[in-house]
Amino acid sequence: MVSSVPVDAISDPTRSLLDLYDANPHIDDFPAKVAAHFADIFASKDAFSEIPSIYTVDPRQRDRCLVSFRAMIQDTSPSPEMYLAKRSNGQCGGWGLADDASPDDINYADLRENTVVWAVNVPGESEWVASELDGPNVPSFTRSIHPESHHPHKFPIPGAPHLGVQVKVYDTSRADLLKSTDVVTLVGILTMESITSDSDLEPENDVLVPTLHVLFSRPLPLPLAPRIFPYSPVVSNLDTLRDELISWIATEGLAGDKDAAEWVLLNIIAKVQSRTPPLLPPSLTLSRFPPPTSASSTPSLCTVLSHLLPIVVTLPLSLDLLNTSLFSPESKNEELCSGRLQLPRGTTCIVTEGGITEGGLVERGIVNLRALQEIMTNQSLEYVFPFSRFAFQTDVACLVLSEGRKSTFFQTHINVPLRPEAGKSAELYKPANQVKLPSAETLTVFRDYLGAAKIGSVTIGDTVAEYIQEDFVKERKAAATPAAAVTSEHLIHRMTVARLLTLSMHQSEVSIDIWERAKAMEAARETRLDTLSTQ
Repeated sequence: MVSSVPVDAISDPTRSLLDLYDANPHIDDFPAKVAAHFADIFASKDAFSEIPSIYTVDPRQRDRCLVSFRAMIQDTSPSPEMYLAKRSNGQCGGWGLADDASPDDINYADLRENTVVWAVNVPGESEWVASELDGPNVPSFTRSIHPESHHPHKFPIPGAPHLGVQVKVYDTSRADLLKSTDVVTLVGILTMESITSDSDLEPENDVLVPTLHVLFSRPLPLPLAPRIFPYSPVVSNLDTLRDELISWIATEGLAGDKDAAEWVLLNIIAKVQSRTPPLLPPSLTLSRFPPPTSASSTPSLCTVLSHLLPIVVTLPLSLDLLNTSLFSPESKNEELCSGRLQLPRGTTCIVTEGGITEGGLVERGIVNLRALQEIMTNQSLEYVFPFSRFAFQTDVACLVLSEGRKSTFFQTHINVPLRPEAGKSAELYKPANQVKLPSAETLTVFRDYLGAAKIGSVTIGDTVAEYIQEDFVKERKAAATPAAAVTSEHLIHRMTVARLLTLSMHQSEVSIDIWERAKAMEAARETRLDTLSTQ
């Protein structure tokens, strides 16, 4: 049962704001009180769920409605805005409340500063996420409140349906916490307001855009939908569930190759565990991946993963895309244009090389390849400004689909040659509506399992660490030649695989059995590579 206070705030947020100011008429403290007050009103899940989604309201028809917006912060560089914190009639200012008084009647000592950022809907967000977080009746973002979307250059996926919103934050202490690519839920009053830009990218100097005056915000976890590690399924045990998931990925996305599907599983649950020392998600190449028969074909694996993961972005490489697109965000005329790699933490990026044809790379293409390689290697992305470059941390799992023996352009941590079952190669590019889905209940369990593994952490106890060290020394001594001996790099790689294997089993500590299983997986993969090199 939702109390009348949230209902009143939803029906008339401006009145609620004015009433709160009347009780707390101190302009310096008021923004923080607003954030705390409205966050408290909508603290419960039931109350919060009553807030209309931004996609259900058209501010051109209904001004100053209360809405929620799950968004990625795209640009934090716009200049702050001055606003009149107390209007000439003594009432609350800010949050889009205008003052019609003449300049002579305004007390300029009541001017304060807010923070302005640009936010977009989460790029690559899977359709099931909105249903889980917002409820089944909330329309998709494709039915945008603002179909003539201005500033399309500020969305990472060119041509994709999207919503860009000018966001004004009055509690500057909270605004300082907003960083580029952060995913947050913003709750505020929605209006249509002008945005002034000197950029040559906008034909008009003054354009009306959706503008959200934030009352409070909530950071969103990784992954977007909350999960608990370790996961305890109610439908089957974890080993059976894991096998069922691998089998479905293999059958519908990889033409029956279960070994490759297990490597994909490890890839999509990986995340940045630590920066110092670096425990970064390993990138994966599925080599010998047949090219599509049509330039518009998308691998079935992309569809499969979009049903499992909250954020999936496909990057279909071609020479034209490499030579003409922005991969890194770039400031042009004092405005930050998005790049294809400006993606939220927790994104899985599927890079397809099937569209690569003969031709040459220009400087832009080379820079783009370097940017993507930097994410794969170091999980960082440079933002380009007129006189400087700044590297921002990322957390993006990269999966490369390559026709050759290895990736054409990238050095990935793991290379697994694909082995489709006989006669099933054509199934690698099924239309999305031909991918056979398990039951809704099974899909939910799969998502719970993967989401929990994504947030888990793994340790290596002293006993297992000693075993691994002794095993490493023993292998080096047994090597026929120094060149054939395992190296410290091999050891680090195996330990990464063992950690991911442990996460996939929803255990928190690497065991000797898991270590041996990781070694067996690596041996089988190397055998595939050796077989490939002799063909």
